[in-house]
Amino acid sequence: MKRFACLVALLVFASLARGEEPKSFPAAKHGKGELKYVENVPLLVVKGKPAEMGEQFGKLAILNAPGLTDLHKQFLEDAGQTKFYPFLEGMSKKLKPNFPAHIATELESAAKASGREEGLLLFANTIADLTSGLGCSTIIVEKDRSKTGAPIFGRNFDWQPTKGITEHTLVVVYKGEGKRAFAAMTVSPITGVISGMNDAGLCVTINEISIKRSKDKPEFNWKGTPLLLTFRRVLEECATVSEAEKLLRDLPRTTTCCMTICDKSGGAVFELTPNNLEVRKHVNGVCCCTNHFRSDALSVTTKCDRYDALSPLQNKDAAKLSVKDVFAELDKVQQGKHTLQCMVFEPVERVLHLAYGTGSATRIAPVKLELGKMFDEK
Repeated sequence: MKRFACLVALLVFASLARGEEPKSFPAAKHGKGELKYVENVPLLVVKGKPAEMGEQFGKLAILNAPGLTDLHKQFLEDAGQTKFYPFLEGMSKKLKPNFPAHIATELESAAKASGREEGLLLFANTIADLTSGLGCSTIIVEKDRSKTGAPIFGRNFDWQPTKGITEHTLVVVYKGEGKRAFAAMTVSPITGVISGMNDAGLCVTINEISIKRSKDKPEFNWKGTPLLLTFRRVLEECATVSEAEKLLRDLPRTTTCCMTICDKSGGAVFELTPNNLEVRKHVNGVCCCTNHFRSDALSVTTKCDRYDALSPLQNKDAAKLSVKDVFAELDKVQQGKHTLQCMVFEPVERVLHLAYGTGSATRIAPVKLELGKMFDEK
């Protein structure tokens, strides 16, 4: 009888514990798309033509997203943007003509499939252009400084820690017709790229830079491609850092940011404004980036505590680094509950180690995702 009572108590406790767990996306299929879980990470695969992928994303990652309306309202409140939202939505609509045609089609299809206002999706995908709040720290370890003998690329994604944002985090693998397959570490309903890797092992992440903190004094370019969509184009069209640089030099941009980028051979930081692209390479086999320009052409300040904490990695006599070491270095520059995601890419192996959740994500055990195998699957 005692054993039975204990068993009942354990089952009740387990049920209560499950009931208190935050809700996330349900595993489901729609058309060619499927949302499943790799350990605790929601992974969505979308395939086909733009309208098909948009419908799959709309059904599985927007319609099925838990409490998306509440998240949107709370995010605006936390960011102090509630009363400005109609203006911001209007500005995002003004940028829609600059969306790559296939992404615009995809977004329209997602809005229709999910029953959401298109303005919400436009705002989500232009948020890096119209508002401020993205933090982030990145580290590229060149192969000669890597214990694996291959490049390692680590990144903290720091953003507004609105309640519910963790439950809207997911990895989306895109397999669009005529495009390179790629994976984006994102927050629904963002379909652009904040952080990602493609089938060639090319990896990119965004580091926000205020347009007011650039020596070339740029003006916002209303005819430019929104930043997160620019990053997506790089993954859809390029295989190497040099190919990405060529694409970006010919592509109009809205505003300022850094793109930390790495392929199977190594990486760099692209310091981007509407007027310029400056390439910043490694120092003694390590390249670091936070949220300011450092090139002579663009920098107005180099003061940053996080960069200063990472800069000893660039010393000539510094030790070689492993994946575990890169995670440890990223933990040194974590920003508490604002560090929503911590990740390390291995471009040669086409592997992502991803940790995300409440509190600093650097304190959460990462999940290993074999992205290369996912890209190669039919």
